[in-house]
Amino acid sequence: MNELISRKNFLLQSSVVATGLVGGILPTSVSAKHHMPKRFTLGLSQYSLRAILRDGSLDALDFPKFTVDQFGIKAIDLWEGGLPKDKLDDSKYLARMRKKAEQAGTDLFLLMSGALDASKEKREASSARISKSFDRASQLGAPLVRIFLKAPGTDSGEGLKASVEALKPLADEAAKKNLIIAIEPGASELSQKGAFLAKVATKLNHPGLKLMPDFGKLKGNVYEGTEAMLPHTITVSCKMHSFDKEGNQPDFDYPRLMKMIKQSDYKGILAIEWEGSALKPIPGVKASKKLIERSLQSS
Repeated sequence: MNELISRKNFLLQSSVVATGLVGGILPTSVSAKHHMPKRFTLGLSQYSLRAILRDGSLDALDFPKFTVDQFGIKAIDLWEGGLPKDKLDDSKYLARMRKKAEQAGTDLFLLMSGALDASKEKREASSARISKSFDRASQLGAPLVRIFLKAPGTDSGEGLKASVEALKPLADEAAKKNLIIAIEPGASELSQKGAFLAKVATKLNHPGLKLMPDFGKLKGNVYEGTEAMLPHTITVSCKMHSFDKEGNQPDFDYPRLMKMIKQSDYKGILAIEWEGSALKPIPGVKASKKLIERSLQSS
């Protein structure tokens, strides 16, 4: 299907990302058509619809077509918590999901996995869990696997050393499977800071590992944290919690964030992640989409 990213093209462009010359993964042919600059593609995280997945009004297998029909969005990610637990390692189910995504004309670009605990005592067990996610992503045809990094302690130097040691084997494994790890902020005090994650990516300097800013999970100055991560960014999670009367997100200055992204070398997916409760999932995603588009136009 010509709107889907080919594995070969994805890896080729990702290798360019590692040099710092380009910051994205998608060709302009799949860019969203509604007020979106061609260098960006609007995406949707399955997590945004968790409420209707949990109450049974939306089946996970219908998520790709639902996203196209409801929002006109063709770049999607899957969240392991949004798939039936007894189907996570069911190859037939994963094949059906991949087929559903292809039939809907969507790009299933990422699978959300869990946390890597980089401490010496726990890294082996958590690495094994993430390795299972690599196998699922491969079966789904998703080139990115989102993880959290639980860097031990509060000392930046020690945390950096432990993180690189824990991530290197996983990044090697991901690369062998034609996958890329995308680290999202969170899971520990150190890894909630964009500057720390940027140091990890710089130190490891591995084509199988990139970063995924999430405005809602960065602690401290979200703008400084995002800016630090952007040179290593493979995709962006546009977190939304609520909206004021003007349709703005009160927790973050979205025009400022979008301007920062536009001024960087990044091009690729800006994925909506609606995490609020004031609006139900469908209007929450629609309001998020509108804010991102408006912010890109004004920045």
